[in-house]
Amino acid sequence: MNYLYNHFLEEHDFAQTCDLSLSDLCQLVERRVFPGPSYVYGASGRSASFVSDAADDTTYRFHLKGYEAWIEAIQRFGLDTEERARTHFFDRYNASRSAFLSSDLGKALTDVAPTVTKQFDADHANATWGHFLNGVYGVCTRDGLPESVFLKQSGVMFIEAMMQQTVDKLSQIDLGLLGRAVDFLDKVESEFAPHEVEAS
Repeated sequence: MNYLYNHFLEEHDFAQTCDLSLSDLCQLVERRVFPGPSYVYGASGRSASFVSDAADDTTYRFHLKGYEAWIEAIQRFGLDTEERARTHFFDRYNASRSAFLSSDLGKALTDVAPTVTKQFDADHANATWGHFLNGVYGVCTRDGLPESVFLKQSGVMFIEAMMQQTVDKLSQIDLGLLGRAVDFLDKVESEFAPHEVEAS
């Protein structure tokens, strides 16, 4: 719970922070322009005090704090349909892709793992949008925004491609590049909840 409240806002607080009603927030999710909650926490417990005892059986839904910026984009650019939201998402995603692949690190990684860039096809885009709407990138990136989504995906894909051969078979240059890729991924990937760290 400490992790959730440090990195996320429960939906009532998230809506209030964004100057929305809870109904407005739910409608954005239903219209597929805003992600659903990244975490859903079912609480069942009992509170005891000098005054009285009370049972609690509540479901809490948490949205990543960084998604306040996506609400701002929805309002600023009129992203009132899924088509408009998706187009805006991929405009930013593709700009991040172009910037990264033309960087020194992006070029070096592409040289050693040229097949990675071919994986960013239409099927990949559809899966990415689906995961965005399902709240997945609120779990595995620090801000959940399109730029970070691309950077997280590419970091993982390049590292996995380089690890196709065992580490002892990588040259010192490749090991150095692998280290740079891991450091790069660490900057965009979330810390993950305590129960997820081992699997992540």
